[in-house]
Parts: sequence; structure tokens; C-alpha cells
Amino acid sequence: MARYILLGHLTRDLYPGYFLYGGAVLYGGLLARRLGFETWIITASVEKDLKHIFPELRFYNFKARKTTIFENIETPSGRLQKVYAKAPAIPLEKVPDSLRKAEIIQVAPVLDEVDPASLALLETKFLVSNPQGWFREVLPSGEVRPKRPDINIWPYFKALVISEEDVKACPDILPLLCEKADNLVVTMGKAGARLYSKNEEFFLEAPLVSKIVDTTGAGDILATAFFAMLYATGKPKVALEFAMCLAAISVTRRGLASVPTLTEISRCLEKP
Repeated sequence: MARYILLGHLTRDLYPGYFLYGGAVLYGGLLARRLGFETWIITASVEKDLKHIFPELRFYNFKARKTTIFENIETPSGRLQKVYAKAPAIPLEKVPDSLRKAEIIQVAPVLDEVDPASLALLETKFLVSNPQGWFREVLPSGEVRPKRPDINIWPYFKALVISEEDVKACPDILPLLCEKADNLVVTMGKAGARLYSKNEEFFLEAPLVSKIVDTTGAGDILATAFFAMLYATGKPKVALEFAMCLAAISVTRRGLASVPTLTEISRCLEKP
């Protein structure tokens, strides 16, 4: 069984009166496991008994005093994010050598918790990322705002997935991102997605969804689905079509319940 490692903070996402676990590593990790990978999450949090909460997954959790806490607020002008707590950065140099190696390693930061320069410590031929956390900074008020990352210190990736919203503060960065990866996907919500691969650009329409319940995690699910299918087939367009099918399913549910089931995965695999 191929190993799939995800790096980044798991989170507590606040809703009125309760919270749900989240973070790109959990949305993507649960999907990767259902796609047949031995899945590890390397994170930092105050959480205990993660292996009992998420028995499908394996964790290397740096014990911390805090778990990263988000609130996602939908507004007419887009999503507003607030941060109420932030776990410390993930020290890759302290990760056991055996967990720095995998067929696929996905770097999935939510708040700049993975140092791009430290990725040289990893051993994989398939390094991928949904680098949204490198495009964010937190104001003293807790509000998240866009920032421009220093991509000069990034390694080269097999693939990157980023949202149009993440790069809206620096749209001129797209050509530079194309130079950092074999494949770049820019998601645009219900408008679809653009794929940049081998000096070509493709646009794919998003599947129609009758009722959207919650978009949180949809981009993370799309990213992992794209990476996994790209690894399996080597075909970027096929991988993105599969990923968009799963992402469309995910928005019809809330929280980690939005991760597609085995039946739903099979249905998307069967689509021509």
C-alpha cells in the first residue's frame, strides 16, 4: 500500500454553539485513506486520542498548548476568516526519518505553520501542495488577510492547487507559480477551475450542484483528489475532472461528513 503523508495543522472550526474538526490535512487525509493509501498526518495540536477520533488515519502530533481555531463567516463579498488560537509551527527536523518518506507528500498549511525551506528534509518523488496557508497572515484582531509569500524559497512541486480567492491580492504571482510546478490548478468555486500544465491552459466547468450546504473543505478535498489521481494516472485533466466531481459532492454536507464515501468515489471514477 502506497503511503500518503499530509503536513499541516488540523483545526477546530467554529459554528454557532459548537465546533467541528477541520483543516486541509483532515479533509484530505480522510479522502486519501478512502482512496486506498496508508495515510499519515503530521501536525501540532492540543488534541488527545486522535487515533480514536479518526481511526482511519495515523498521526504524528506534536503536543501543543493550543489547537488552531478558525471561524469562517460567509459575507456577500466573500468568506471572512477569523483565528482565535494558533498552534505552533511544525518542526520537520524533529519528525522521525521514517515519516519523512512517502510516495506522496502533500504540504497543506492553513496558517504558515510549515517552513518551505524545511521541505528539503523530505524524501519523495511526488511533492505536492495546496499552499493556502502561505498566502495568509493574521491581524491582531484575529482577522485573516491575504499576503504575498516568498516563493523563491519554495521547492519545486509536482503539482499545486490554489484558489482564486487565495491569490486575489497578488494575481501577478500566477506565472511564477507555474514555474514552481509541473501542474497548477486554480479553483474558482462554482465557476470551475483552470489547469496550467506543460505550457498549456485548460478550463473545466464545475458540476452543477442543486443545494450548497457548506463550502468549507471543498478545496482541500479537490486538492487531494487531484493529487491522488494524478499520481495514479499521470493525466492532469482526468485527475481534475475526478477531483471536481468529488468537490461538488462535498459542498452538499457540512464538516468532515462532506468527505465523499467509497460509493461516491466509485461513482466519480465511473464518469466518462
